[in-house]
Amino acid sequence: MTDSMKKIGLLGGTFDPVHNGHLHLAEQAQRFFNLDKVVFVPAYRSPHKLALEPVSCEHRLAMLTRALEGLPRFSMDKIEINKNEVSYTIETLKELQSNHPDWNIFLILGADAFQAIDTWKQCSQLLDYCNILVGTRPGAELQVSDSVKNKLILSASATDVKVFKNLEKGTGVTFFQISPLDISSKNIRQRIYREEEVKNLLPPSVDHYIMQYRLYRDDSPPIVA
Repeated sequence: MTDSMKKIGLLGGTFDPVHNGHLHLAEQAQRFFNLDKVVFVPAYRSPHKLALEPVSCEHRLAMLTRALEGLPRFSMDKIEINKNEVSYTIETLKELQSNHPDWNIFLILGADAFQAIDTWKQCSQLLDYCNILVGTRPGAELQVSDSVKNKLILSASATDVKVFKNLEKGTGVTFFQISPLDISSKNIRQRIYREEEVKNLLPPSVDHYIMQYRLYRDDSPPIVA
């Protein structure tokens, strides 16, 4: 990597809705690894959630736009939304590397997502295009399944048990501890449907938007008015 390369974090997801847990993970990764920027990449449709119809792309983009306002190190890329098809991380990484040859990409994941990474499309190629940063709970035992190790061709670093390297590709997986925020988009949607409080789980602007358009309720409008 040359001095001209930018360290760019990549945080993908359906963001249905974006919440404080997403922002917390991005903030901690940015600070811990001194990333120049974290780019949020909303999926058009997640291949792991095809049975679940998310709210419209217009609503999800509007909420994410509001959540990122006033955060200069965070931005959004609509690369997956614009394709209008099921989103695969490997395809996004390939395209972003082609479009931004000056980016050194760091894919940011929560521990749960990383544990299932061996089910991702062409997962064995992921480290061709990025390093992977995995946020874990303080004190949590770090475990990488044999399936993940084999598919990513990982070996433990001799100097740091929190780092796994793909020696052939010169990239790897690094675990970092973040204070836990037990928040999920699914739980937020369920709480809203039950008319329970969620304002402490979301940026205020996103909470207001959800109330304005009555999202995640039976009478939610299909698109932004």
